Amino acid sequence: MSIRFNKVDLTAVAAQIEQFPKRPLAEIIMVGRSNVGKSTLLNALCRNKNLARTSRTPGKTQLVLFFTVDDSFYLVDLPGYGYAQTSREQERKFSRVTDQYFQQERLRAAVLLLIDIRRGFGDLDWQMADYLDHYHIPWQVVLTKADKLSRSKQNDARFSIIRELNERRKVLGAESFHLEDPIMVSATTANDAGVENLRRFITSRVK
Repeated sequence: MSIRFNKVDLTAVAAQIEQFPKRPLAEIIMVGRSNVGKSTLLNALCRNKNLARTSRTPGKTQLVLFFTVDDSFYLVDLPGYGYAQTSREQERKFSRVTDQYFQQERLRAAVLLLIDIRRGFGDLDWQMADYLDHYHIPWQVVLTKADKLSRSKQNDARFSIIRELNERRKVLGAESFHLEDPIMVSATTANDAGVENLRRFITSRVK
């Protein structure tokens, strides 16, 4: 199976469980706070700057998007969380469709938990980590927007997050489903090494 991240199709736009695709393929899921850079990263991963719309207004995407990559696996883009100006009705819709997704039996290879490297983990991010551990879903931290920091500040922020994750793993032991040290990416930088590292990680999970 050759995965080059070149052939990508939007397969489903789902507001409810009945609209999820039925074809059984491995799934890589992207989650994170609103405006963490999911759309920009998805575009960079798939070498298509127009694949997923980006917006300066966080909280805009309220649906689950399924992209089929190289006819081999799904990239799943879940609604962002934590945007205060989102209406209460939309917040309920986020939670319902996200819960429906995680509670359904699917071929989840890994969740990419996106964290803005400038801000680190917030309460909602830790809650999402707890949520994934509860359902025994393997997850990988991806640090976004690395280009916004100097190299030294990038390293300081990454090591600080690694320490937090290691402390959490010591407490939880086998109940933690966190995978590797965080992958740091700059999705707006051409030929970013971090994006290529993430492609390799994804390929290793879905093969």
